[in-house]
Amino acid sequence: MLPVSEEAREALRLAHEEARDLHHSYIGTEHVLLGLLSVPDSVAANALSSLEVTHGRVRMAVVRMMGTGVDDVAGELPFTGTANDAIERASREASVLGSERVGTEHILLALTRDPAGAASRILLQLDADPATIRSAIETAPS
Repeated sequence: MLPVSEEAREALRLAHEEARDLHHSYIGTEHVLLGLLSVPDSVAANALSSLEVTHGRVRMAVVRMMGTGVDDVAGELPFTGTANDAIERASREASVLGSERVGTEHILLALTRDPAGAASRILLQLDADPATIRSAIETAPS
């Protein structure tokens, strides 16, 4: 696996916080998507912003889809299998695109590859399909 950029690492850390804020006992692709949107001026955040996919809209969709927990959750939260798969796919996305590090854009592309994943379903609900996202990443400021 390729090394992960500081922005991508921060997005994954923020995904943990998003899950905890929602009182979820796991980190799913939906939390990773929220984490990506929480890293200002990252390629992923810029691309999503250009498609009018905002943190607020995604968070509302997550709450509608998954609800919120009631109790605070202690300790480290595990990534779901789907989220782990997306993170592994992000390394392949980076390799294919000739990058030496996994960036936020590679994680975002990987999230769109699993149509059954919550992040992918949310993005489709917000009219951001994989081809549109790939195009937005290609034109986003880095």
